[in-house]
Amino acid sequence: MSALPDHFSRARNASKLLNCTVQVPTAGTTRWNPSPEQIKVLEMLYRGGMRTPNSVQIERITEELGKYGRIEGKNVFYWFQNHKARERQKQKRAALLTLSTLDSSSLPAAAPGTKEGPEKKKEETEGLTTSCKRRCKAAWGDHHGDDAADCTDDVTTLELFPLRPQGKA
Repeated sequence: MSALPDHFSRARNASKLLNCTVQVPTAGTTRWNPSPEQIKVLEMLYRGGMRTPNSVQIERITEELGKYGRIEGKNVFYWFQNHKARERQKQKRAALLTLSTLDSSSLPAAAPGTKEGPEKKKEETEGLTTSCKRRCKAAWGDHHGDDAADCTDDVTTLELFPLRPQGKA
């Protein structure tokens, strides 16, 4: 009798880890549809601090949840992975929302008859670009006069790689 190829033994070990039973699908595989009781238990464990259960914990959880309906170890494993990812997404969205509300609350309210929305955003962006250019010109000494406030709105392109070096004919 020959030994099984390496990828079969790895698959068998992964199957043990996730407490899966290898079955030949008859008419295609069906998705796991957790019962309300199973979700309640999983959420309780998650709120209790369990984020990444090990294989022994997965086996115990699977056994417990099996009382409430069909479930496999991989379902438990993926539920925790997905739940963690969704929690992180919610936290990121909440943080971004908080930042955007802080940014918008620090801006003065629009007066009647002023622009709002994309048109206002475009003008704000152009204004920032112009002020950045002014600061850059002042910082690099590309201004007409001694005062940085003398900067004009005309834009000049710096020749970073001149074809004819200065001072040479």
